[in-house]
Amino acid sequence: MKRIVFNIIATGVLLLGLLVTGCNKMLDIKDPVNSITTNQVFQSDDQAAVALNGLYSYLISGGAKEVSSYGQLGNDLYSAGGITLAAGHSADELYHPALDGGYDYYVETTARITLLNLGYSQKLWNSAYKGIFNANALIEGVKGATSKEFTQAYRKRVLGEALAVRAMGYFYLVNLFEKIPLALSIDYNNTQYLPSASPDAVYQQIINDLEEALGYLSENYDGNNTERIRINKWYVKAMLARVYLFTKNYEKAWQQANDVISQTDLFKLESLDNVFSTSSREVIFQLKQSNTVNPRGNATPEGYSMTARYLTPVLLNAFEAGDNRKTAWTRPIAGGPFTPAGFSPNKYKINSNNFVFGGQRTEYYVVMRLAELYLIRAEANMLRSAANKNAVIDDLNAIRERAGLNGLSYALTNQQVTDAIAQERRIELFAEWGHRWLDLKRTNKATEVLSQIGYKQPWSQHELLYPIPPDEILRANQLSQNIGY
Repeated sequence: MKRIVFNIIATGVLLLGLLVTGCNKMLDIKDPVNSITTNQVFQSDDQAAVALNGLYSYLISGGAKEVSSYGQLGNDLYSAGGITLAAGHSADELYHPALDGGYDYYVETTARITLLNLGYSQKLWNSAYKGIFNANALIEGVKGATSKEFTQAYRKRVLGEALAVRAMGYFYLVNLFEKIPLALSIDYNNTQYLPSASPDAVYQQIINDLEEALGYLSENYDGNNTERIRINKWYVKAMLARVYLFTKNYEKAWQQANDVISQTDLFKLESLDNVFSTSSREVIFQLKQSNTVNPRGNATPEGYSMTARYLTPVLLNAFEAGDNRKTAWTRPIAGGPFTPAGFSPNKYKINSNNFVFGGQRTEYYVVMRLAELYLIRAEANMLRSAANKNAVIDDLNAIRERAGLNGLSYALTNQQVTDAIAQERRIELFAEWGHRWLDLKRTNKATEVLSQIGYKQPWSQHELLYPIPPDEILRANQLSQNIGY
C-alpha cells in the first residue's frame, strides 16, 4: 500500500489527497519538506490531536483549494452550509423572486439540474468525499500506529470521532445521490473501481460506524462541557436516532432519541434567541468557525451566506399566527429599485451585514440540536404505536410552547397528530441541513408538494436525486448514473 502523506497547514493536518477534486485518490509522491508520514503523526497523543483537529477544520473551513479559490465558504462545503443552501432551493424553502438564470441556485430552485449544469451538486459530492477520505486516513492511521506514547484512551477518541464523521458524510451522500461508492480505505488500489453500493449497504455501514464509535467516546464535552465543538457519545446517539428513523427502525430511533433527551444535566430546550449561541445547552454538536476567514469574519458560513437568500412565500405562509419562530428566525429584506422585498433566514444573527473580521464568535455552526431529537422521538413513538399518541403530543407541545404557541389537544386524531409532526419539523428545522428536502423524500410527499409549485414545472420524479458527477463515472466505470440524467 502506498504511504499516507499528511500536509501540515495552518489549521491542522490534512491529507494532500484532500486537495484533489473527485473521489478518493491516493497521491504517489515523495514526502514533501513540510509533511509528516502516518508513523510520525501517531507517535503521541499531541501529534494525533493535530491530525484530529484537521478533520474538523476541513468540515467548517475546507482545505487550501477551497480557501484560495472559492472565497465565500458555505456554498462549497456540504458541512458548512452547502446542504442547507442546495437542498433548501431544491425543496420549497428558498428561492429568488426574480426566478432568472442569473441566480446562483437557479437550477436547484427550478428543478433544472442537468449533466451540463450540475449546480452545486458536484461541490456537495466532492466535499463530502474529501471529508470521508480524511476520516478514513485517521482510522487507518490509528489502527496501524505502534507507538506506546500514543495512549489507548486517545486512540479510542480519534477512532470514535473519525468514524462518526465518516458516517455523517455517507448519510448525506446516500440521501442526496442514493447509489454511491462506499469507500472505506484511502488506498487508491482499493477505491478506484468501486461500484455503486445499494442504499441498504450504505446505511448498514453508517450504523456500523456509529455503533462502533459509541464504544470509544466519552459522555462529556471538552473544557468541562463549556463548548460542544467535538463529537461525543451523545452526538453519536443523536445521529443513530436519525438514521434509525430514516431506515424505519422506529423502536431503536425512539430509544436513542430518548437516551439523549434524558440527559437533562447536559441538554435543554433554549429560548429562541439562544438556540444557536456558543453557550446553548440545546446544542449537541457544533462546528467552530475561524473568525479570520475573508470575507465572513466572525460569522458562521451559513449566517454569512443566508443574508440575501429569500424564504419562499409558501414557507412563510406555513407559520401559524403567533408563532414566535417567524419573528425570531426570519429577517425582512427591504425592497428597492433592484432588490425585491421579502424575508431571509435569521437563525444566525451574525451575517454579511454585521460581521467583524477577527471579532468575537458568539455563535458556532450547529450540526445537531435537541429540538430535532424531540421531533424524532415523537415521530418514532407514533409509528411504534398510535397508543403512544399522548406522549407524542407532549413532545410536540414542548417545541410549540417554546415558540409561544398553544399546546395541541390530546383529542386530535391519529392523522392529525401525524400531520402535526410534519408541520413542526417543517417550521422548527427550516433552513437547516436540508431537513425539509430529506423529509419530503423519505415520506414520499415530494412529488405531491413540489409538482404544485409553478416555477418547478415540468416536475419529474428523477429530480429527487442529484446526478452522479459525470467525471466520476468516467474515472470509475462501474458507477451508474441516476435515472433521468
